[in-house]
Amino acid sequence: MNGNWINQSKSLSTVARVLRENYDLWNYREILLPAIEEAGEELDRGTKFTDGREFYLIKPDITSQILSRLTAEKKRKLFYISEVLDGETSGDWQFGAEYIGGDKGWMVLEIISSIITGLESLGIEDFYVDIGSKQVWESATSDLPDLRDEVFRALYHRSFDLIDDLDITEKKKDEVWRLFNFRDQRCSYTRLNEILKTIDDERIFADFGTVRGMHYYEDLTFELYSPATGSPLGYGGEYTFRNADACGFAFNLESLLDVFTGLEGRDREKLGGTNKKKIRRARDRVENGVTIEVKS
Repeated sequence: MNGNWINQSKSLSTVARVLRENYDLWNYREILLPAIEEAGEELDRGTKFTDGREFYLIKPDITSQILSRLTAEKKRKLFYISEVLDGETSGDWQFGAEYIGGDKGWMVLEIISSIITGLESLGIEDFYVDIGSKQVWESATSDLPDLRDEVFRALYHRSFDLIDDLDITEKKKDEVWRLFNFRDQRCSYTRLNEILKTIDDERIFADFGTVRGMHYYEDLTFELYSPATGSPLGYGGEYTFRNADACGFAFNLESLLDVFTGLEGRDREKLGGTNKKKIRRARDRVENGVTIEVKS
């Protein structure tokens, strides 16, 4: 965080509090994880260091950290807030949710719906979620097995110039170009089309140019944007843990601050009087869920 870090911290705290309340309403439970883990192939990102004997990661990718600690594929609905490092001493603050072991068709619907309610509870209405599909691209490149990695690299970088450089026919380039630029509220991929129809929100799109995120994501991946900022507000996707289907999403909290304009202040009951009266009344009000401001 730069600039006025106290005000930024206050805003981040407000955003995190509202998102916590949102995911609690969806029946997710917060998980608290250690800041340092022993380095291993199952962990992504993080900043590596050594104590002279072993290698460790500071604040790795949370999803990989969660999965490295789970011992059984049972249904879990979790959320977290953490800074995630990527080789540096400072990183991105994330608020994420993971739905593990549920019905594959339902989990994507719930995760995307929780994104919508979370943003709306923050007073953010101007956003859109783009959903892409790896399976669509795997099918489209089934006749290009030796070039599939190059096509996915072009997708990741959103660079069609990389496609133009490939030794493929013009007809195939046209097919890839159409997929690369496809964005609509209906599509030919039946599974994704059903999701769009079920959620039925004008801010949700099929976008086959959206195939990014973490390497462990499988078919559907999604990214969250707002016209008010050039940075993605978050990303997510489907993955598998052991034999269980799963779906997750992470908000970039600092990007959210670019579009978060604050909340209408709750009316706080102002308490005065002697210290004895104030402390008794304050405890009583807080115990009953009343927000207060005590005159000191």
